[in-house]
Amino acid sequence: MPKTTLRHLARLCDVGLATASRALSGHPSVHADTRAQVQKKARQIGYQRNQLVGALMTHVRSERTARFVGNLAAVHVPSPEQPRLRPVQQRILRAAAARARELGFQLGVFRLGPGEASAADLGRVLHARGVQGVIFLFSRPTDAASGFPWHNFASVEIDYGSTPLVQHTVVLDHHLTLTDALFRLRTLGYRHVGFFIERFRDERIIHKWTAAFRSFQENQGGIGTVPSLVDSVITPPAFLAWHREHRPDVVIGHIDKAVSWLQRAGVRVPADTGYLNLNWNERTRACAGLDLQPELQGVVAVETLVPLVLRNERGLPAGARTIMVGGRWVDGPTLRRNPIPPV
Repeated sequence: MPKTTLRHLARLCDVGLATASRALSGHPSVHADTRAQVQKKARQIGYQRNQLVGALMTHVRSERTARFVGNLAAVHVPSPEQPRLRPVQQRILRAAAARARELGFQLGVFRLGPGEASAADLGRVLHARGVQGVIFLFSRPTDAASGFPWHNFASVEIDYGSTPLVQHTVVLDHHLTLTDALFRLRTLGYRHVGFFIERFRDERIIHKWTAAFRSFQENQGGIGTVPSLVDSVITPPAFLAWHREHRPDVVIGHIDKAVSWLQRAGVRVPADTGYLNLNWNERTRACAGLDLQPELQGVVAVETLVPLVLRNERGLPAGARTIMVGGRWVDGPTLRRNPIPPV
């Protein structure tokens, strides 16, 4: 008996190789009688289609020609404290656009802010351009999107646009990210950890940074009880006065200029006081910090939105879901490298 290959099957049925392959997969382009003939003959000679090879060839063919599926939009919603896209937000959008292209979508960027089109008008513009799904990129909770025609679009948001949640949300896991960092700092021997933050940065994430820090102090312990420094603007005099009063052996915050403030005051970094950047992605100097993985946030937002579009799920969901992305620890010269054993 000749080997039961696809080529042998095609010869027995007097059809081409491609026709035999499509007939076995039930492709509608092959006449029903031909499909039945090929499938019957395959059973008679014991031929079985290799599903893995079939899947591989489907993937190869799809990679040869990028398929355009539809249009998506990213809408930046600024705040008075952050009127323009921050570098981290720009990285989020670049990664989102790249992932959208891989999935066959084009991602346009729009803005919803004071002095511009209303949310209702922007919705009409997006609908007229054939946009099927929207990613809202918020700078803090706001009612700026009130009046947006949600029923025309699938949507997700990055960071919190409102409380309670009304959209599926992709957000950094602030609590777990900072908790993990505090465990690491404690392992390095730091026992008097200080935390400072501008108030709007904490408000925009529903106080998750300060809540995580306070929770660790009260429930995990071993890092002291230094009170958090929270103010509208963190100034050098206020920061140094807080540092002199509480003498933290390491400080955590967004502002890496604090390293220079400490050094000008005669404090050695990291010998006397270490520094961990709460948002390493926006650092202005070499330092240890937390990589908030903005690219991953953009990718996850697109991978959350596209299935909603493909399932034709429009409007606000009955139950909004939160998808969290973890931050990543990055070593740097502003922290001691060798653990100090506890006394």
